[in-house]
Amino acid sequence: MKQISSLELYFLVQELKTLENSRVDRIYNSGKEEIYIQSHKSNVGKKILRIIVGKTIFLTETKSVDEMPSGFVLLLRKHLEGKFLDSIKQLESERIIKFIFKSRDETKKLYLEFFGKGNVILCNNDEVIIDCAIKHKFRDRTILPKEKYQHPKMQYNLFDLNKKDIIDLLKNSKKDKIVTSLAIELGLGGVYSEEVCLLSNINKNLHPNKIDNKNITIIINLIKKLINKKINSQIIYKNKETVDVVPIDLEFYKNYHNNKYSNYNGALNEYFAKELKIVKKEESAYTKKINELKRIIDEQKDTIENMKNKGKENRKKAELIYSNYQLVKGILDDINKASKKYSWKEIKDKLKGHKIIKEINSKDKGVVLDI
Repeated sequence: MKQISSLELYFLVQELKTLENSRVDRIYNSGKEEIYIQSHKSNVGKKILRIIVGKTIFLTETKSVDEMPSGFVLLLRKHLEGKFLDSIKQLESERIIKFIFKSRDETKKLYLEFFGKGNVILCNNDEVIIDCAIKHKFRDRTILPKEKYQHPKMQYNLFDLNKKDIIDLLKNSKKDKIVTSLAIELGLGGVYSEEVCLLSNINKNLHPNKIDNKNITIIINLIKKLINKKINSQIIYKNKETVDVVPIDLEFYKNYHNNKYSNYNGALNEYFAKELKIVKKEESAYTKKINELKRIIDEQKDTIENMKNKGKENRKKAELIYSNYQLVKGILDDINKASKKYSWKEIKDKLKGHKIIKEINSKDKGVVLDI
């Protein structure tokens, strides 16, 4: 499933700014992966913000939520409901959004991280963590309650680049391809790094150290051009399969089919509605297979247990017969002799009330003994 890039987050935050000054009404969750923040803004009405933890965030019209809220959502309700969303901003070129919520007497901050497994982190006004969706202890930072929140920082700010930055980046790059260096070390993301290489006519597989000053200037200008592009959101398709969702026109997807949307939120909403259905369908098929295997295993366990019980029962019977061998043999010999003179029905009638012989089955000529 797609994970939003730094550049895409930049365009998304521009649209989410419309939520500023709205009042938080209610917070919900759907499992551990999704959080909904429902708010109300004067002269605008209800807005629902859908957070897919670690993946993306966008406005939606509907919500599908758990009846019983998670402990983390209950805590978010306690600290954020009734407060006004004062501001939304992206932290430099990090894949992190910072929300500031205010009431008359206090301020709370909510950080959404969209890298790795992602996270949702609630802090007080002094940046001390109140709680978080996922608790982590890294080498260089700790995400735990009562710890000071510190976010990772890219060495270069994608939205405030100069020629020296790019020269330093490429000179000290640990990657063997320019496209990889721009995507990871600069934080531009794969598709947008491909776009820069395509538009600049630079071989994307060229080593970063081999880029000359002229092409460095071209790269900077193209990155700035991407950043300043007008939002023209679209979902990209190839052979009717969904490939991507992007906020701007890209030469890289020139030969692909697309559906255009009036805003990036709308495109993300549509894209993830389809993607999550596919994921849930795959999970459903997987769960169905797992449940079928569990059923087979349970049946096999029951069969084994029944066989063990029957084995114990048969061993017990064998031991009884063995310990009463002479008695059993004598009874069987007497019945065999009698069967030569009398019918089995007659033998059955004669032995009615016998202390040891409890039943004679004339049909299959079986004898039940109580020993």
